Amino acid sequence: MQHIAILKQPFFDMVLSGEKTIESRWSMNKVAPFGKVNIGDEILLKQTGKDVTATAIVKDVKYYELTPKIVEEIRLCYGKQIGIDKFEDWESTLHKKYCTLIWLSDVKKNAPIKVKRSNGAGWLIVR
Repeated sequence: MQHIAILKQPFFDMVLSGEKTIESRWSMNKVAPFGKVNIGDEILLKQTGKDVTATAIVKDVKYYELTPKIVEEIRLCYGKQIGIDKFEDWESTLHKKYCTLIWLSDVKKNAPIKVKRSNGAGWLIVR
């Protein structure tokens, strides 16, 4: 399957540099990518407001139904790879109900690819 992940700065650059190796998505509802991403899927990486300019392959994925204890375990185990020190409001994750952690591999830059506007969605399933 192929997905488009829309990332804000500095997270987009952190993925490209290899500093951020896990993409995390937090939500109140079971929305994509929760339950929709599999090992081997391709993710097209798009910086907010720009074209797709990179790709990655899903190396591993984990889904969580959250409690405050699980949020803290995620922070302790994966915080550096997620880039939580750059989150504007880490505390907001304590109120989320679901989390998807996606380990990224084979991150590559590519020529810009135009895609339709996401209308505020941070994740799109292409096929």
